[in-house]
Amino acid sequence: MNNDVENLHQLNIEIGNSESVGDRNFFERILAPVFAMRRANGTHETRDTFLANVKEGGPRSTTILSIALLGTRRAAVSCVVELDGKQYENYRVFVRTSPSDPWTLLSWANEAIGPGELADRDEGR
Repeated sequence: MNNDVENLHQLNIEIGNSESVGDRNFFERILAPVFAMRRANGTHETRDTFLANVKEGGPRSTTILSIALLGTRRAAVSCVVELDGKQYENYRVFVRTSPSDPWTLLSWANEAIGPGELADRDEGR
């Protein structure tokens, strides 16, 4: 596996773990200076509002669906996060200034999905 892919895979697992324990310091490090999020309930957050709302949220699991490297400074990650028996499809866009810099999270959108919904899409239903 490519080192960037490995790093992005691990970073996305850490995002879920850090949400679970309410680790604001982690998010202060990885969020881009200008950040946008759309939550599953339709609300939008900026970097400041996201950080203000970081709190312990209970255990969750993250399953990476795909990681796309878009050149050397952009990447997109699709994953499913399970929390309290519900699943959320997440799409996260990462950027960095140069290939030697760490990835920062530029945008994040998620939506609730029903059981089997991803499998149905994969099968073209």
